[in-house]
Amino acid sequence: MKTTAMLLLASLALASCGEDAASKKLAADTEARVTASIQQLLTQAGDKAGTTSYINVVHNWYQSEVPNLVKLNPKTATIYQTHAAILQEVAANEPQLVKHAIVTPEQAEGIRSGYKKLVDESAARVQELSALATSKTTMSEAEQLKYVSDLAEKQTHHLALVKYYTKRTANTLARKQQDETNKRLMRNMWGHD
Repeated sequence: MKTTAMLLLASLALASCGEDAASKKLAADTEARVTASIQQLLTQAGDKAGTTSYINVVHNWYQSEVPNLVKLNPKTATIYQTHAAILQEVAANEPQLVKHAIVTPEQAEGIRSGYKKLVDESAARVQELSALATSKTTMSEAEQLKYVSDLAEKQTHHLALVKYYTKRTANTLARKQQDETNKRLMRNMWGHD
């Protein structure tokens, strides 16, 4: 009877070790996939300097003591990937909008500060997620999952907001440029506005 109990305990111990190794492998695979997609987005955006520091933040998350149920949640990857998409959106559009022919230096500074505020808000959400990994939380796993899910939803909404800001700014500049062109044409044709 004792040998059966010992054998059962030994098999449970080995099974839990295998499960732990499997979950570590899954965490490593997930980290590699998320890191690769973020590197691709940030490289396309031309942000080689910021890529390394951001990848370190992602690496710290996947190496943290956060329960795997939370750590490997697809919503977690969404938060990091969406932040990278926001950085890409800003890097791709801000220089074009700031250098637009009709933009004054004050307006260019306003566009830059608008994008900076949007990026800072997104980075704050990434910091919130990182804080979950670095601090000892009293939240249950279910509460942590809800927290991560809410952050992912906010981050996805924030990406839509950044795209809206880009589109609205570009359309406003195009409309102002068209108005200037119409005034110039009226002046040339009729001699007044």
